[in-house]
Amino acid sequence: MRLEALDSQRRYVSYDSVPADEVQRINAAGGKLDPTARGVNENEYLPAAKLGVTKINIDTDGRLVWTRVHREFFRDQPAEFDFRPPGKTFVQEYAKFIAHKNEKLGSASRLPEIRKALVK
Repeated sequence: MRLEALDSQRRYVSYDSVPADEVQRINAAGGKLDPTARGVNENEYLPAAKLGVTKINIDTDGRLVWTRVHREFFRDQPAEFDFRPPGKTFVQEYAKFIAHKNEKLGSASRLPEIRKALVK
């Protein structure tokens, strides 16, 4: 496991996971991303959090989802110019992405527990 950095607020920070399947799909749809790009293995998120990592960046992962959805849409429908249809697909894909990351971070299905804690 890698603890990537200590940020300006003295928190351990773990960087994005850069999912290889997203990079491959983007490149198959015309992208030119480095196929060897890698980040933190998402299976390290929860163990890292338990060791004191207080910030795990997933923003790059989300941008890869956006890029993949839009590249695939316009590759498959080159006459289309309206950004709204792939935007609707992105919202669905991003929701799946966030649910998956919540599983990996150990925060899935904890909303009732959090609400209860906030009332105290």
